Amino acid sequence: MRYWEACEAQVSAEDAIEECRIHGVLAAVRDDDKALVDEATGEVIAHADEVGEFYGADILGYLGY
Repeated sequence: MRYWEACEAQVSAEDAIEECRIHGVLAAVRDDDKALVDEATGEVIAHADEVGEFYGADILGYLGY
C-alpha cells in the first residue's frame, strides 16, 4: 500500500495492533473508550470511529511516518 493510501485507510483493531507490533510498539485497545494505546507509555495512538476502526494517518503519525 502506498503512503497516501495508508493515510486515508480505515483499519481494524487487529490490523492496527499488528502494524504497531511490526514497528516495535506493543499496542492494545482500551476497554472503556476503545482507543488504541501504547501499552508501554499509556499514550493514545488513535481513537476508534463509530464502527471500531482506526484512521491510518493517526497510526502512521504515532509511528513517526
